Amino acid sequence: MVGSIGTDPILKSVAGDQVAEFRIACKSRRKDGDDWVDAHTNWFTVEAWGGFARNVITSVRKGDLVVVLGRLKVDQWESGERRGTSVKIRADHIGHSMRVSPTSRDRRPRDDAEQRAAEQPGSSPDPMEASPPETPEPAFVGARVEHWGAPIDEPETPF
Repeated sequence: MVGSIGTDPILKSVAGDQVAEFRIACKSRRKDGDDWVDAHTNWFTVEAWGGFARNVITSVRKGDLVVVLGRLKVDQWESGERRGTSVKIRADHIGHSMRVSPTSRDRRPRDDAEQRAAEQPGSSPDPMEASPPETPEPAFVGARVEHWGAPIDEPETPF
């Protein structure tokens, strides 16, 4: 699912486990003549469990455009004389969409326990926790690339 977060995430405790929950609006579009128009908006509740819940709480906010990958869970509910169906997404992954704006990511520093574990003989570091490589400045359209292929001053081989 791709959509805009409609509510700030809240952190709950369910049976001793943490769950972050927020609502997401996913718009459908349709062709109307030569134009594309908004057709319908579907609302879903997104859940993230365990340690993932804490990451969600600190990383996303109402209004963010996100990509959610997970499993759908359809529930029937009753409240007095009212009945309905709710659809939840149990998220496996959540990330910011870069379709309309750039995003950045900051790694948190290791805490003391993680640092000691990483320094233990025979332990292997988790590649997902490694510091990111130095990121060069982004290239602009039409910029010359000097480190790929033939040197920049030599003509390109025609194929």
